[in-house]
Amino acid sequence: MNEIGSSIAQYGGWGLFVLVIILFISQPEKVEKWSSMLLNLSSWLNASIRRRAIKTNIQSKINTFSRSIDKEAPGTMPFNMKLEFVKKLDRAEFLLSENTVIVRIRDRKQEDKNLAHAMLSFCPAGLLPSTRPYLDGTMNTALDFTITRKLLGEANHYTALQYLYTDIIEPAVSKNSSLDKICKIFDKFDEQGLFSRVILREFKDFGMKLQGRYPEPPHKQEANGFIDYVNSVATRVPGEQLEAVGYQGVYISMGFVLVGKADKIVSAGATLYLRHIQKLRAIGVERAYIAARGQNIDMAKRVAYLAQRRNLAKSLKPKQYYAADTQGQRREHVLIELQLAPRAPYSPPEQGILIESE
Repeated sequence: MNEIGSSIAQYGGWGLFVLVIILFISQPEKVEKWSSMLLNLSSWLNASIRRRAIKTNIQSKINTFSRSIDKEAPGTMPFNMKLEFVKKLDRAEFLLSENTVIVRIRDRKQEDKNLAHAMLSFCPAGLLPSTRPYLDGTMNTALDFTITRKLLGEANHYTALQYLYTDIIEPAVSKNSSLDKICKIFDKFDEQGLFSRVILREFKDFGMKLQGRYPEPPHKQEANGFIDYVNSVATRVPGEQLEAVGYQGVYISMGFVLVGKADKIVSAGATLYLRHIQKLRAIGVERAYIAARGQNIDMAKRVAYLAQRRNLAKSLKPKQYYAADTQGQRREHVLIELQLAPRAPYSPPEQGILIESE
């Protein structure tokens, strides 16, 4: 053995190479065993590096997306996400001390699949966490599918989208027609820019008002009624009169002020819309959304300005964006949230107390 060591010391790498050749010839089974150990170590190191790279990439995509949604509708996705790979079932755990959701998923060896499953596992704890108990299971699943689809679409991750549709969504909706219906409704809302700006916004407040209460069927019914009302707005034919002035539930109280008909704008200016805001306020609606598109955007801003000047509402900063209209055309939109002042008796239009004079 000392002679071998002396040879390696004397001849360096060549001595080691000769030794390996001798061992390979004389004891091939030991060489195979050592080679296997080295290959396993190399494979483990490569797999560990791969998992770390994928984990970091997925965390970055989901956290960046969550922050953008939470900026659009504050409080809807308030937590960071940290990913871990495990061998058991996918699950998520909220760490209050770190304000972080730990997501644990099986490594499916493909980034697109891992990204889809990481987001789906994150949603129940990371999206509208205080609201979840007060929505039915179908509504919660539709929220998860919609927000995951939205993430993958904005990231242009087409293979992940295909996997989400074919392997996850389609099998689920084929067994649940109600889930298929609500997913399509949420898709319509998202197409028109209402999903994050209105649906998530209202659901967040809904959950905050109910937080700590025992979930009951009327809560779920109220949430479903709210979705039905917004769907009637999203699918209305231009110029069609809505049956409901707004949606007035026990915990969700909102309505729309739709600025759109040119003949009304020419004949009545902002007055018609101010009267509608006053009516919403008089029946106790807490929040209104002034919505307009294209050439009517300036009028919508004027209505918001006058409503605040007349102490009918507090107007928040307008949100302008491009989205599809009810006919599927992509146009510029504006959505202005109004916090309505305390209710006051409704004055009929014929009294003429609201006249645009500014």
